[in-house]
Parts: sequence; C-alpha cells; structure tokens
Amino acid sequence: TGVQTCALPICNRLLIQHPILTNEELEAIKHLSIRGWKTATIDITFDRARDKAGLLETLDRICKEAEQAIDSGYTMLVLTDRAISKERVAVSSLLACGAVHQHLVKVAKRTAIGIVVETGEAREVHHHCLLIGYGADAINPYLAFESLWQASRDGMLDEKDEEKIVYQYRKAVGKGMLKVMAKMGISTLASYKGAQIFEALGLQDDVIERCFKGTSSRIEGCNFDVLAEETLRRHALAFPIDRAEIGRAHV
Repeated sequence: TGVQTCALPICNRLLIQHPILTNEELEAIKHLSIRGWKTATIDITFDRARDKAGLLETLDRICKEAEQAIDSGYTMLVLTDRAISKERVAVSSLLACGAVHQHLVKVAKRTAIGIVVETGEAREVHHHCLLIGYGADAINPYLAFESLWQASRDGMLDEKDEEKIVYQYRKAVGKGMLKVMAKMGISTLASYKGAQIFEALGLQDDVIERCFKGTSSRIEGCNFDVLAEETLRRHALAFPIDRAEIGRAHV
C-alpha cells in the first residue's frame, strides 16, 4: 500500500508492504526525518470528567489539529489512543479516523497528509476493513499484538516467538482483507482506501454527516449522545469507578 502526500512541486510516496504496521514500523513512521517528512501525533482520548460532552469536543479538536498539522508542514498523521487510562477515555478509532478524513476532504487538504491509526480497538478483519475504507492509510493494532503475546505466555498458543506471532496475525488479516475486497470486485488496496463501500445500520444522520458522509443509512438509531454514553460505559468496565472515592468526594 502507498501512503501519499503531496508537497508541490514534487510529489512523494511512502511505500509500505502491509497496511497492518508492527510496533517497530510505527515508531519508524513517528520519527520520520527524510526528505523533509515529519509526523504529527494526535491524542484521540479525552478527560472522563468531561462526560458525554467529551466525544464531540474531541472530534472537533482532532480535526482542527489535523488541519493545523498540514499547515505546519507535517506529512504524516498518527491518531493514537495510547493515552487511555482511568482518567482518559478513548474515542472510537473509526469515529476519529472518519471525522478527520471527512474534514480534510471538505477543506481540500486530504491528499496533503497520510493517516495512520494507532489503536487498541481494532482486532478483527472487519475492524481493519472499516478503518481503511474510511480513510486510514495504515493501522497499528497494538493491543491485538499484546493480547496474542500474553496468550502465548499463558500457554494458549503453541507459537512462542513474538515476531512470528505478529507475522502470522498480519498474514491472516491481510488474507481476510483481500477476501473482502475480492467480493466487492476490488483488486488493490488503493482502490479500497477511503472508498466507503459500506452501508450503515443504526446511525443517525448527524453521525453519518460528520464521520461517514456519503454512506447509505436506511435505518437510523444512535446519535452522538448515545455513542458517547456507550463509550463511557465501556471505559467504566475497564476502569471501574471507586464508589468509596465518590463517597469521600461528597463528604
């Protein structure tokens, strides 16, 4: 797959062998310093104290930061949820990627930068297909790697070599994506990237217009308020709120 950026009068492309990046490949992209290329990293998490308002505020912020990165001469963009913690809630990587992609298309700057998504959310073939289909140039599913490494250490996998585990995962995902593309009659990843060949189910028009503009959505359902609530619920499952702390805070 090729990540395209254009800085007139010369256009350059970064060739990567696989859309699923290893941790080492991601670090190399984060520290690009050749031909004037440089990478901006944007945090897609927000303070849990912002509650449901944090979702839209974060989408506004990352879109603004993405455009500012282009204006500042950056050629690559990494959207990352690595900062997730007890106090930091991660925005869905698909919402973040779609919102940035659509915003940059709207302001006619999308071809000026490559988008890489560093996320613990993506793990299945469908997840990767969605991210690529809605604008991502490459993906680093760091939590999928770490989960497989832990499964190996716990004796749930026969393979013990961490590099080989990553290789096998990438190979499986790659074959899965090729199968999906083949069913659509698409032969190259470049034709699939940003093509939005999906139909939404259960999303209201405000979500479609902001993050997935042009996608057919015959059955509406969740708006940003509902999505924000679900995001906070998932975060609470991973980082349960200490009721004792709440009690002390109200004393």
